[in-house]
Amino acid sequence: GTPNSQPGVTAPLNSEEPLTKDKMSVRMQGQQRHVSRKFASAIAAAGLMVVVLTTIAAPAGAVTSAKARFVMKPAAKGQMSTVPRIPTPKATVGGAASSELGSVSCTSATYCVGVGGSQLLVEQKIGSIWSIKSSTTTAGALSAVSCSTSSNYCVAVGNNSGSGGQQQTLVEAWNGSTWSVMPSPNPSYSDSLDAVSCTSSTNCVAVGSYTNTSGPSQTLVEAWNGSSWHVVPSPSPTTDDSLGSVSCTSSTNCMAVGSSYPASSRYQTALVEAWNGSSWRIVPSPNPSYSYSLNAVSCIAYASCLAVGYYANTSGPSQTFVEAWNGSAWHVVPSPNPTTNDSLNAVSCTSSTYCMAVGSSTNTLGPSQTLVEAWNGSTWHVVPSPSPTVLNAYSGSSYFGGISCTSSTACVSVGGYDGYFNTLPFDVPQALVAVWNGSNWSVVDSVIEMAATPSGKGYWLVAADGGIFAYGEAHFSGSMGATPLNAPIVGMAATPDGQGYWLVASDGGVFTYGDASFHGSMGGGHLNQPVVGMAATPDGQGYWLVAADGGIFAYGDAHFSGSMGATPLNAPIVGMAATPDGQGYWLVASDGGVFTYGDASFHGSMGGGHLNQPVVGMAPTSDGKGYWLVASDGGVFSYGDAPFSGSMGATPLNAPVDGMAADPATGGYWLVASDGGIFSFNALFCGAD
Repeated sequence: GTPNSQPGVTAPLNSEEPLTKDKMSVRMQGQQRHVSRKFASAIAAAGLMVVVLTTIAAPAGAVTSAKARFVMKPAAKGQMSTVPRIPTPKATVGGAASSELGSVSCTSATYCVGVGGSQLLVEQKIGSIWSIKSSTTTAGALSAVSCSTSSNYCVAVGNNSGSGGQQQTLVEAWNGSTWSVMPSPNPSYSDSLDAVSCTSSTNCVAVGSYTNTSGPSQTLVEAWNGSSWHVVPSPSPTTDDSLGSVSCTSSTNCMAVGSSYPASSRYQTALVEAWNGSSWRIVPSPNPSYSYSLNAVSCIAYASCLAVGYYANTSGPSQTFVEAWNGSAWHVVPSPNPTTNDSLNAVSCTSSTYCMAVGSSTNTLGPSQTLVEAWNGSTWHVVPSPSPTVLNAYSGSSYFGGISCTSSTACVSVGGYDGYFNTLPFDVPQALVAVWNGSNWSVVDSVIEMAATPSGKGYWLVAADGGIFAYGEAHFSGSMGATPLNAPIVGMAATPDGQGYWLVASDGGVFTYGDASFHGSMGGGHLNQPVVGMAATPDGQGYWLVAADGGIFAYGDAHFSGSMGATPLNAPIVGMAATPDGQGYWLVASDGGVFTYGDASFHGSMGGGHLNQPVVGMAPTSDGKGYWLVASDGGVFSYGDAPFSGSMGATPLNAPVDGMAADPATGGYWLVASDGGIFSFNALFCGAD
């Protein structure tokens, strides 16, 4: 965003004062941050996704966008939602990159590790709590993770950039408390590891591919013996071969799958290789179609493996493809195809009679949806699965890229769903995590915003599924937690007397509770960009909605004072706040740019300044003569008469900060993280989720 007027004096980035007990109360649930995934490697250069915002220059309230189904785990009506939450960076562009997850490994129903994103993202689940764990590297992309069931030991693999910009192998290990980089060989000019399988802390096998300075890729296998990684020779039968998945049951039995591109053909074929403890060999596999590939394999014993992927005829979309290994040969197993274009990306087996495979399916028109299929020992069948997406039906999509099952009643699948910005060359995928309990799949949700009571003695948190969490004197008046939504909730506002609240979804739908009145919405209307927030008038008889392009929608007695809807932006709008008399409002962009309208005064911004993480929200002072901005790392920037009372900018977080609210009684403020953690600065701590 470009500042509305000349830059003002800004607080130092992530400025810190000594925190005293009366200034801060904190509830944290995990720690830190990590990595990426092979599906995103094409756009994750050096571990960073660079998003170029060209022109978002649409007048407020134009352009059609179809509604996409967004179904989260239900919460009982009339009760606060209790769904577990996944901490993820807030969906912004121009600072935050993708947080999608591509691989997960579980050692029990209560311990899982997932990796992905383009910011070295690692999500760790202990019990029902997911937290972000930090990597020791600052750039790279993690594609896969494997945790040994016999010890508290995990290994994640991927790639980072060498001195000449070429890819180099990246291996990190978890010892129960920290992640550390492990030296790994790079046999050629460009090397990458895409999958790993560990049977113990002294036996791991990683597979991928390498490329010389010129020429196609060849298979790459590296092994860990408890003290070092070393390259293991592996066959490359054609001029272009790669391995994308591996499954080991012991130090003498592994199966790896991938794809080959014969020089005589433009189409790929599946590649299967087996390890017998001394050498890798090619294993013949059926070639039922013109072009096909195996994306993943899961073995429970030497004579029991399942591999999944896709195939395509000479013309037409892809279809699911499954092969089974019986110890002597691979054979094709029929699998369902619920739509016109289906693919399986990952598989996890707990026995010869129980496997789950995940991927995506797409109709001829419309976004991709998650696809889950289950094996009962004799047949595959489709299992209903949630598919959260965002506003635009063509750019919005969701998929599963990884799965790990520890029993027939305990599976975790990870993937992503597209971000908000359909005018960009690509979208900004966000993390998708779902849990299987033996009968249905449910999405692990995240808290996205908060609002405070007028007295400052309570506050509400709202999750993307519309679940409401009330603390202190904040009254629970209902939620959307038990109702399927067309689009995720992105913001909320409280009524002046604190006896009600509004929720707003990214499609502009508005939901009212308590004494909050309905004055209109954009639900079912045409939007150029999704709605990202809202603010209420001082008398509660109106409200504004703001879209990512800065378009403003005014309802009730809310006065329209202008918008950025027709102006190109450097970064998308992420929030807004109203002046005390309701005669103006501020907008804030993810780069910290501030835009003022009506009687809202400009007091400064971070537009054009350096940010460690993108700005995700703002809050005004009670007299309207100042405001705070907050970044996803918890850094706070104060302007005008807004006092700086502290921040989380220099502190490792379990989950990124998603929003803030001002305490009208003390002049302090709260920050809320996506895992429901609350950080209070000169503000009353009333509880956290």
